[in-house]
Amino acid sequence: MNVALLGAGWFGREAHLRNLVALDGVDVIAASSRSEASLDAAKVIVGDQLQTFTDWKEVLKIESVDAVVIALTNNFHHEAALAAYAAGKHVMLEKPLGLSIAECDDIIAASEAAGKVLQIGHEMRFQRLYSKMKGMIDGGEIGNLQLMWCREFRGPMRPGWRSSEALTGGTILEKNCHHIDLFNWMIDRKPLRVAATGGTNVLTDREILDNAQVLIEYEGGRRATLELCLFAPFGGECEIGVAGDLGRIDTKNQALELVHHRFDLPDKNEMQIADLKEDAGFVDSSGRVDRGIRPELEHWIDCCRENKRPLTDGHSAKMSVAVCLAAQESIKRGEFVMIDELLG
Repeated sequence: MNVALLGAGWFGREAHLRNLVALDGVDVIAASSRSEASLDAAKVIVGDQLQTFTDWKEVLKIESVDAVVIALTNNFHHEAALAAYAAGKHVMLEKPLGLSIAECDDIIAASEAAGKVLQIGHEMRFQRLYSKMKGMIDGGEIGNLQLMWCREFRGPMRPGWRSSEALTGGTILEKNCHHIDLFNWMIDRKPLRVAATGGTNVLTDREILDNAQVLIEYEGGRRATLELCLFAPFGGECEIGVAGDLGRIDTKNQALELVHHRFDLPDKNEMQIADLKEDAGFVDSSGRVDRGIRPELEHWIDCCRENKRPLTDGHSAKMSVAVCLAAQESIKRGEFVMIDELLG
């Protein structure tokens, strides 16, 4: 397969290019960036044969390109995805799927009309740590799931476009759509309503929230909570856990630790769930290693070749967007926001 990258910035190169060039049967033949320095860096990774463009639209004119990874800023996801489908390409679209539900619907409809794959970059589902956690939940090892939580206290995101409300769609949509996606996947019920509080208390040179607390209620009485702080540069651990009527699971993202407690016995099973060495994880601005990119891309390539529906498809990503937007709206209103209000 001939693959191209739209958006060869830091994330596009470190997350996608370094993994794409290592995949069997995949040739990265073109890349775009508004920065000549970024394009030069992309050639260092791929080779001088890489075709480079400062306008992503030019990449889509290359007929031999079978599929594109879209790693442009969030505000371009909608336009670029629609253009890619109009050009007959498969798409791996970085999260979030869209900045609104209408944008999400447009992209899903375009992929279906073109008969091409749409996969969204929710790579946390592809980390072995969370695949193990999901398998244990589905296998009944905590009984009837009741509560889930995520606590992430870390340093700021990279400066630049990620500090813009308009370009990101907001902190929770930009940063926490990953965690919301895990909630939706593991809880496996429809989210009903969201209440949230948050503010810009410390990083006042930026437009976006630097802290938030979010409560999500799901069908069947299940609930999830999210705590986020972006001005705590030390530690950087992301703690995700779940509790049912028979036990609980606690995980640490950076330590790759999983601890399973049973409630009927004083058992505690501690595990180390490492990712494969071939997965070229990358270090983000707060010194954390992000993983799951290579298996995510392998899954995408497989879906493109066999015309299969991806694990992180458009419909699941749309629900993540809906919950994130509801949380941000709840912060503005100071009240619960119903998911169906956003979904129409």
